[in-house]
Amino acid sequence: MTRALVVYESVFGDARAIAHAIADGLSASVPADVTAAADAPAVIATDLDLLVVGGPNHGFGMPRPSSRTSAAEQHGAAVPDPLSGLHEWLETAQFSGSRLAAAAFDTRGSGHPVLTRMDHAARTEEKLLRRLGADVIAPAEHFFVADTKGPLVAGEEDRACRWGRALAELVGSPAVRS
Repeated sequence: MTRALVVYESVFGDARAIAHAIADGLSASVPADVTAAADAPAVIATDLDLLVVGGPNHGFGMPRPSSRTSAAEQHGAAVPDPLSGLHEWLETAQFSGSRLAAAAFDTRGSGHPVLTRMDHAARTEEKLLRRLGADVIAPAEHFFVADTKGPLVAGEEDRACRWGRALAELVGSPAVRS
């Protein structure tokens, strides 16, 4: 049976909402669990078929200790441990199975043309997934927030749910499973 795990990092709650919407879409045909990177397993189960990861763009990249600290100081973000997040989890997680399909997403600002085109967080996520030994099966998806603290732009959770359904179809296809 195909199983999926969605691992996210969220500073203001937007990436968490997207992660849950993706899992809802996946769950139509693939059992899917959702977890914050801080709670994600150090060893990825070998019976896992799909790993989806994502989080916000911070300073034109994935959140790092300095950007998490800055978000807490400047914007009042709740950051329990600025030294731990998705980037750190992807660098240390282990997978010893034979095949792991993966996909990445990020959240980003919608108000400025440069911000809507930047691809730094998702590109790094994909790079770290490949280093882990995963096969990235779909281009990264980008979800938009209205401002630094959110909220998500209208329709983004629905779009994330549809993307989750599309990922479930991909992971179930013979080309991906072989």
